[in-house]
Amino acid sequence: MNMAGCERPGRVFSFTGQTGLTSLNAKFFAYPVQSESRCLKAVRGGAVPSTGADTAVDFSRFAFKSLPVFESGGLCFSAHLDMRSPEFETAWGIYNVAFADFECRSRLEQTWVMREPNYRFSAVMHEGSVVGVLACWKLSGFCFVEHVAIAPAYRSKGIGQQTFKLLIRHLARPVVVDVEPFGSKRLASRRVAFYARLGFNYCASPVTLPPYAGKTTKPSNLMAWPVVLDGAGRERVVETIRREVYGP
Repeated sequence: MNMAGCERPGRVFSFTGQTGLTSLNAKFFAYPVQSESRCLKAVRGGAVPSTGADTAVDFSRFAFKSLPVFESGGLCFSAHLDMRSPEFETAWGIYNVAFADFECRSRLEQTWVMREPNYRFSAVMHEGSVVGVLACWKLSGFCFVEHVAIAPAYRSKGIGQQTFKLLIRHLARPVVVDVEPFGSKRLASRRVAFYARLGFNYCASPVTLPPYAGKTTKPSNLMAWPVVLDGAGRERVVETIRREVYGP
């Protein structure tokens, strides 16, 4: 993973309930006001379905993949991108510049993962321009933010923080990211501090997620919002990511 180019930077989940890690029926988005059937009707009528951070929908495959998310300040997450669109090419360029080679999928592997129903690859838009990229997974009981990056020209403007605040406001379940170990280098410590300011909790025990095709991997640490990862919770999160993101 995970996050590059924001002002970046846990601890979990002995946590149950509708938004707990163990819940399989939790809503993915908060504040449901709009149904899938209504969105489909709008699409067929030529309208573009969208939802703000405070007007989200019950989770469904359609909602997760197809609805953009808007913030009143001009920030927007696009719907899941079409690989043929110019927005994808711009976001893909940001993705490849922001991350080390071992942290990125190849374009071929990305082609396959884009078809996964629980994966969303969105452009972060600001006032109509692509300023970043957000790639996340709807997993059993939590959202895993696999990659997020802001383009160099838009860094140090608070957009990284706005991006996560909008995502957190929009979700109705915990959020998990993985980061380079705190203290391993200056940039890694800044990233951890970034997440900590947003309320994420750092899990000091390292984990090793599977590598992308043909690449190596390195240990990382999980951070979680708004809950604290204990040892059992950490293992549960890792097993869920391995099973639902990387397959058996």
